[in-house]
Amino acid sequence: MRRMDLWISWTLRVGVLLSALLVFLGGLGYLAAHGGTPAGVASSGPWSIWPPSLDPLGFLQLGLLLLILTPVARVALALGLYLEERDWTFALITFWVLLVLLGSLLGYL
Repeated sequence: MRRMDLWISWTLRVGVLLSALLVFLGGLGYLAAHGGTPAGVASSGPWSIWPPSLDPLGFLQLGLLLLILTPVARVALALGLYLEERDWTFALITFWVLLVLLGSLLGYL
């Protein structure tokens, strides 16, 4: 397996597993505190939960935000690795994908 594939696979694994852990802990904490009451999470955008609170709902939100940002980190890492390898075609394509992802996350698209 190439070094690039290894780095990208670890980025995805760590991001998804850490996200799952945060959501699981937040869910357990929320159930312990509120029982079966629906959470009713409402936000005005992906950055409205920053800085995260340390209550169970904050852990849930932070886990979901991490899950959303994991593919963005994967694309940013791929861009850096393509630039390091001097693969300009794939670097340009990956840069375009990263701009589209960031634009959609920030609400520009």
